[in-house]
Amino acid sequence: MQRYFSAVQRAVLSLIFGPVLLAAQAKVPADSVRHKRDSLETVVIRAVRGTLAAPAAQTTVTRADIAKSFAGQDAPLYLNSTPSVTTYSEAGGFSGYSYLRLRGVDQTHLNITVDGVPLNDPEDQVLYFSNVPDFLNSIHSVQIQRGVGSSTFGTTSYAGSLNFQSIPLATTPRGGMLDFTGGSFNTARASAQYSTGILDGGWAGYARISKQHTDGYRRHSGNDAQSAFVSGGWFGAADALKFTGMAGVSGTREAYYGSSEAELATDRRTNELTDHEGDRFHQEMASLQYTHAASDNVHVSTTAYRNSAAGAYDVDFGDGTVGNYFLAHVWYGLLSTVDIRAGDLSVAFGAHVSNYHREHALAMRPNLTDRAYTNVGFKQEQSAFGKLALDRGAFRFSADLQIRRAAFRYQPSVNAGITGFETSWTFINPKIGMTWRGAGQVAPLTIFASVGSTKREPARNDLFAGADDIDKSTAASVLPLSQVKPEQLTDVEVGATWAIKTFSVTANLFDMEFRNEIAAIGALSLTGSPLRKNVDRSYRRGIELEGEWHPSPRWKASANLTIMTANISTFHDDRANISYRDVEPLLTPPVISSQSVEYTISNQWSILFNGKFVDRAHLANDGNTSLTTPSYFMADGGLAWRRGATEIRAQVYNVLNSNAYSSGYASGGVRYFYPIATRNFLISTRIAF
Repeated sequence: MQRYFSAVQRAVLSLIFGPVLLAAQAKVPADSVRHKRDSLETVVIRAVRGTLAAPAAQTTVTRADIAKSFAGQDAPLYLNSTPSVTTYSEAGGFSGYSYLRLRGVDQTHLNITVDGVPLNDPEDQVLYFSNVPDFLNSIHSVQIQRGVGSSTFGTTSYAGSLNFQSIPLATTPRGGMLDFTGGSFNTARASAQYSTGILDGGWAGYARISKQHTDGYRRHSGNDAQSAFVSGGWFGAADALKFTGMAGVSGTREAYYGSSEAELATDRRTNELTDHEGDRFHQEMASLQYTHAASDNVHVSTTAYRNSAAGAYDVDFGDGTVGNYFLAHVWYGLLSTVDIRAGDLSVAFGAHVSNYHREHALAMRPNLTDRAYTNVGFKQEQSAFGKLALDRGAFRFSADLQIRRAAFRYQPSVNAGITGFETSWTFINPKIGMTWRGAGQVAPLTIFASVGSTKREPARNDLFAGADDIDKSTAASVLPLSQVKPEQLTDVEVGATWAIKTFSVTANLFDMEFRNEIAAIGALSLTGSPLRKNVDRSYRRGIELEGEWHPSPRWKASANLTIMTANISTFHDDRANISYRDVEPLLTPPVISSQSVEYTISNQWSILFNGKFVDRAHLANDGNTSLTTPSYFMADGGLAWRRGATEIRAQVYNVLNSNAYSSGYASGGVRYFYPIATRNFLISTRIAF
């Protein structure tokens, strides 16, 4: 620990605690600082979301949106209808290991936070949503920023970010909800939640518990999971203290390999992994946040958090032996924000320090106490950002600067025959932008433009080329760690929104220029992780369109469309020793579109239709048009009945019974796919009290 405790860390800690001590010492008249309790609770949310940062392409999914169609599915699958998003599930749907891609860029390049607390595992730079089942059930809203976006905490907001806000204690009224879901593939879910509202003395609490099961669409790809979410706090005239905790455990039957076309032609539910290959992990997160209103226009918030996870998964080596891979991490962090508003000027500062370590081990079944190796990865981070927004008439000028340092150290197994090694990176990530707001009520128009640059360090899997352990025989191929370069993105966004009472439309042009992008190569490691490597130059350019129409109180229609072109200037296939020029990066469809229509039949009945089109996407970075995923269109429908405090909702997925594949890869000229479940249904009953 001492060797990493540098001057940079001391400076960041000074920034964290200095404003808090000054605010605590300030003498502020009570009558002038009685802010709304929700303002005290959302200081960090305001700091990391796009309100104070350079203008960005963004979409916010509200609690009301979630309530219309959420049935317990993993968060990536639920967010599938948002602009420029594609998703896939190893099991074929609902839950298990599921992933999201934004503008064709994989989930490891997205920053994920809840109430400002980072959730991306520092080594893998991804959150496995399967570890926190029913997560969206306790979420008030999620803002999806596309492109560089605004500075936040944790791993760099590189291709975008998912900023989750949990159920707010201060504004949620007293009451509870029971939720039951059942349907195809032996899927069942039950959850209960309750909120106290603000009690005498300013106390408030919220809690949820959930349990779910599914057999999965693909054979032996099911999941048994439980989760809990709890928060409690005290809200005073100028101070708030809030605790948030969540925990989940998931037992999954594995399906991380796709199936070949020949296998799928015989049985669409086929899965080469077997019942004796299991996966069981638990994950916990706890945070304590203190917020102080130094005045009507100055808020200071500091959050301490702890995140931990542990579990193991099996891999059949095909020679009669089954390896059991064990992982366990502990992660501590401290973050602070200062939010200042003075007339036309808004300023936000943030700082973050964290310390993480994860143990990796392998044992052979059935003797799990005799380990083949045990190694440990250590990751530390320090970062700080400043955001400024200045209003001048119809214009808002924005600037955002982040300084971030990350350091990784590897402690090999005692029998590895090598000594430990380490590396570190320091990044400066600037963004600027401008917004113009038109006057008038008939056709208000908003136009924004922004440019930003951000850099990101490689994940452990990238540094080690997919290996879980480094020893004397493999060290030469991965050392020095500088062989894998940090990647850099320069992102230009220009957008406009035109809105009237019943209609709105948004258009956004983007140009994402990458240097040394750590791009997927279309192959998997032994344990199913996608392998990636640096490519010198690449880009993604396109237009995103969003529209919403309310012709009457009963009707609502919305749609989004992304048209994108993507290119890798030169890709070298190391296995074949062949270079390809000007090829399309894999799993980046040129056209993505979603549609939604809602109709309220009466006070009791309503229907909902969702459609999704995804164009073909390459499975390898070689330009081979025969190695692509087929384009597909999916349609889902729902019928809801409400009476009093009870709602019953029936949802049918893949109504047209499309033979579709959400993702895949190529090996030896053969296409392997992850199939989407054929027509299936879920029925949910929700009872409020």
